[in-house]
Amino acid sequence: MTMPQHNPDVDRLKKQALALAVKPTKSFHAFARALWAAHSQDRGFMHEVEKVAGIKRRSLFYLLNVGEFLDEYDVSEEQAERIGWTKLQIIARYAGNQPSRISQRAMKGKLGLAARTPAHALPAALEAGNKHPCDPLHSILLRISASQYADVEAALIACGAKRSGRGLVGKEAALVNMATSHLNWQGHKQGTKPAD
Repeated sequence: MTMPQHNPDVDRLKKQALALAVKPTKSFHAFARALWAAHSQDRGFMHEVEKVAGIKRRSLFYLLNVGEFLDEYDVSEEQAERIGWTKLQIIARYAGNQPSRISQRAMKGKLGLAARTPAHALPAALEAGNKHPCDPLHSILLRISASQYADVEAALIACGAKRSGRGLVGKEAALVNMATSHLNWQGHKQGTKPAD
């Protein structure tokens, strides 16, 4: 086991990270960058930060990845605050999964895309590039009982969704198929033209 380093620069980085860890949401940009700098000098430092910050280790590792990303691409605090921690985490993961480093210019475009794209749509938008989808996406949240869910699940499966683990895949397309079928049935029933 290696002994922790005790040079003044590492100690300064650790003190800065621990001071920011007390209120990590106050400036997540500074905390993430300080955390990354201290961690790159002393890999065991995360345990100390976990105790001080009261942040779960998984979140700290996400923040660590964001810190590395902020440092590598020199993202300003203003830009980081405007984009937000969740979207930066998505971009950092995307950048880390690329076969080669993304250029500063290309990353500037990706950060601009992130600023105008909702977090749930950002992974697909990053994969598609800077092209805007022709149809904006909408979300639907349902609050239904267990018996109602069983009926909805059966209908979605009948319309093309497939079981996967504890959920369904293809449920969006199945829901659209179900709605279209219903509208066509309603139109047929009332003698109007079917929906496309």
